[in-house]
Order: sequence, then C-alpha cells, then structure tokens
Amino acid sequence: MEPDPQGGAGRTRGIAAGRESEMDPLLLPNFIRWVSILALLGMHMYVYLYGAMGGQRGRHMAIAYLAAFDWALMLGVTAGRTVAGVGTPFWSLHTVMWGALGVIALFAPAWLMLRFGLRWSGTLLLPVIPTDRTQRDQAGRTLRAYAWGFNYPFYREEDGELRRLVDSGVSPRGVMLGKAGPGFVIASSHYAIPLTVGTRNTQVGGHGIVFTERFERPCSPIDLRPQSRTKTVRALTRDGIPVRVGLTVVFQIDRRRARGNWLYPFDQEAVFAAVHAQGVSPGEEGEPEELGWEQIVVDPAVALLQDAIAQRLLDRLLEGEEDGQRPPREVLRDIVRGELAQTARPYGIQVMGIGLSNIEVEDEEVLKQRAESWGAGWARRRLEKEAQGEAEAIRLIEEARADAQRQMIVAITEAFQQLADAGTPVPAHVIALRFIDVLENVSASPPVHELLPETMQRLPGRLRLILEQAAAGTGSQTADKSEGSK
Repeated sequence: MEPDPQGGAGRTRGIAAGRESEMDPLLLPNFIRWVSILALLGMHMYVYLYGAMGGQRGRHMAIAYLAAFDWALMLGVTAGRTVAGVGTPFWSLHTVMWGALGVIALFAPAWLMLRFGLRWSGTLLLPVIPTDRTQRDQAGRTLRAYAWGFNYPFYREEDGELRRLVDSGVSPRGVMLGKAGPGFVIASSHYAIPLTVGTRNTQVGGHGIVFTERFERPCSPIDLRPQSRTKTVRALTRDGIPVRVGLTVVFQIDRRRARGNWLYPFDQEAVFAAVHAQGVSPGEEGEPEELGWEQIVVDPAVALLQDAIAQRLLDRLLEGEEDGQRPPREVLRDIVRGELAQTARPYGIQVMGIGLSNIEVEDEEVLKQRAESWGAGWARRRLEKEAQGEAEAIRLIEEARADAQRQMIVAITEAFQQLADAGTPVPAHVIALRFIDVLENVSASPPVHELLPETMQRLPGRLRLILEQAAAGTGSQTADKSEGSK
C-alpha cells in the first residue's frame, strides 16, 4: 500500500493550524504584559530623571508622584480583577483599562489639586499684588519650581545688601533645557533691583518683589530715597594756606522721567546708568574695595570744591558779607552744585543740594595773624563809622542852626511888621521884650532845643530878667524927675 503524499501534507498543515490556534490566546496577553511593563518602566524612569535634575527636592517630589501614581494604578487593577472574577490574569486588557481608570479617577484630581494649590498658595506666601495677574502666575510658577528643585536662587534685601535665602538645586543641563525658574528677590519698597544677563540689561524690579528668569542675575539694590553724604574736605587756597570745610551733598536717582503712582517711582535707564558706574578701587590696605554709586557724586564734589578753593585767596574766602555782594561760601556752593549736576547727570543721578560749613584755617599761626588783621580792619571800620557819624551830626547842627536863624528872622520881621501896622510908637524895651519872646519860642522848638547847649537854652530868660530890671530902674528915675519938676 503506497503512502498518500497529499494526506501527509494535510495532516502537517492541520497540526500547524492547531498549534497557531493554541498560540493566539497567549499572544495578546503577552503583548499587553510587555507593553505595560515597558510603559511603566519608561514612565518611572522619565519622572525620576526629570526630578533628579532638581537635586534632592526634585528626587523627593518624583518619588512622591510615582508613589501616588502606583497607588492609584494598583487600586484600579484590584478593582478590575474583583469585578472580572477569579482567574482573570493580572496583565490583561481588562485590568489595564481598570488601572487607567484608577489613575484618571484618583491620581489626576490629586495632581490638579497640588498644581492649583501651589499656584494660589504663591499669592498668599509671596508679597505680590493680588490684582496683578502676571505676578500671581509668577508666584505660582515659583512655588512649583521650588517643589521640584528647579527654582533659581531666592534673595532678600537686608539693609541694602542681598542675602541668599535658597540656592538653586537645578543642574546646568536643566538650565540649558529651560527646566528652571523663576527665582525672586524680595526688597523694601524704596529699593530698585536691577537684573542683568551677562552684560545685557534685562529689567529693573521694585516695590516689594521681582522675579528672575533664565540666566538673570540681580545686581546690588539701588536706594531710591534722597541720599545725604557729609565729608570733611581739605584744600589749599591760592596763596598756599591749608583750610578745611565740611561738605554735604544731597542727591537721588533721577526720577524726572519716572512713571507710576508708587511712593518711589524710578526710571530704568537711570537705575542701570548708576549700576554700571559702580566699580572697584584699591582700599586703604591695598585690597580691592567696592565703590557704590554714591561715590560717583561724593568724589567729584570733593574735587570740584578743592579746585574752587584753589582759585581764591584766603582773604577772599574769609571776608564777611559786604553790601551788594554775596558771601564767598554761597558763591562756592553754587559753583560746585552747577558743575556737579552736569557731571552726575549721565550716571542717572540728580543733585538736589550742596551745603558748606564755615571755612576753617588749619594753621594756628596763620589764624592768629588773620585775627589780628581782622581786629585792625574792624578798628578801621569803627573809626570810619565814627567819623561819618560826627560829620553827620555837624551837618545836622548846621542845618538846625540855619533853620533857627531863618525862623528867628521871620519871627522878628513879623513882629516888627505888626508894630508898624499898629501905627503907635513903641518903647525900646517893649521891642526888646518882643525880640526875647521870639528867641524863647525858637529855642523851645524840638529841633533847636535838642541841639542847643543848656547855657544857650537859659539865655533868653536871663536877657528877659536883665531887661525887666533895666526897665524898672528907668521907670523909677522918670517918676523922680516928674515929682521934682512939680
């Protein structure tokens, strides 16, 4: 009996088809198992590596995320197997779908609550303006970045200096990928915080808080309040005499182009100009010393005052206020203020005022000689004033004398005119008495009475007494002659 070749082939195909039919139920579960395992491993690895870029806080946050995710996933898978009954494979499409449902129902709400909770907490924890949406969003981003360790450094201003509160835990790779920020700087309301990226100016923040973005670095805070600096200046006069004078400069960051209704508005260009004018100079012990923007005003003011003093003699600097002339100290003050305002303007600084104390001579011998010279000068002035007073007194006396003579002549003339108008003969003693009355009236007038000596004031009375005695003697002799003729 010959074998049937077609029958053998048929049996072989049947056996293969049976085996394929047996493998089909196992293919899908194996595929789901390995895809799920690879997806979970990949997701866990990505989250952990993402958190690792934020340092220790980032790793802790990644572990917390993964723990919450795995917990939600396991609850969903357990619920799915419970519903499907006993014998349901762990890695089945049914359990995977229930696991995804657990993640959506449990993990997603928790993640959203954390995200929005951090956003709203930022408005409460950081000194932002509640009505400013940009600042609210920045505050929320800051807290989320801090939770993952992706924040830039946090600073706080203390007495005009920046103190770092929190370092940045993000790796350089995270910074390059843009996975970091923002940070912030908290300062008093009267400070401006300039931010730069390398040598490029970016922004100036103030009024409480400023957020820093990628690669931004805060510079030293700039005080927006009016500043006052006092310094003792030593200089040489034109004649080589050393003097000292106290110099006070009042200035501030130029706010003439500032905008805003803040208590201390500022102009960004003026702030950056003042910042870039800062530098470093050798200190007293040879070590580098940082020069603040205030020195841009104080040092030139000292140099300008020294130059102004060097162009004047000591006598001109110490002379008093003359009639029609301004004091030398005010002249120096205006010169220094005008030139200093022009010098400080390009640096964004407005000079508000200059004050100078009394100019003092450092050499005691020169001061003694100067005191003697002052004494001689004041003595000369006293003699001049006395001579002017005496000359004025003589002039007044002469004017009063001339006025008295004029009044006397007028009065005598009027008296004689009255007698002439009467048309009756008048005895000589009556005319003399009338003349004495005129003298008494003239001498009793206030201008003449104050200038006449006491003896001259009593003269009219003596003349009247003498005339009355003479008249009385003449009357008695006349009576005797009349009786004798009878």
